[in-house]
Amino acid sequence: MNTHQPTQPMSTTPRDPHLPPPEVVDWLLEQDWSEMIPITCIQYQGSSPHGITKSKLYEYQQAHTGRGADEGGRILLPIEVLDVLREDHASRKAARL
Repeated sequence: MNTHQPTQPMSTTPRDPHLPPPEVVDWLLEQDWSEMIPITCIQYQGSSPHGITKSKLYEYQQAHTGRGADEGGRILLPIEVLDVLREDHASRKAARL
C-alpha cells in the first residue's frame, strides 16, 4: 500500500476564492484603463436608485469596453482592486514558468 501523499510546491498558493475566474481577471486587465481619477461626484437626476440621490467615487480607474459596433460599457474599479487583480495575474504567470 502506498501512503505517500503528493505535495504542492511551496511557491504555489491557492487563489483567493473571492476573485473572479482567471479568464475574467485576464480580460479585465486587457482593457485600456485610465489614469487614476481622484474623486467623482455623481448626482442621480429623475430617479434615486435605492433612495440614493448622490454618491462619490474615490481613487478609481475606468475602462470603456465595446460591445458590437454601437454599444459599449464602462467599468469603474478602485485602484486597490486593480492592484489585487494584477498581483493575481502575476502569481499565476509565475506559477506557469
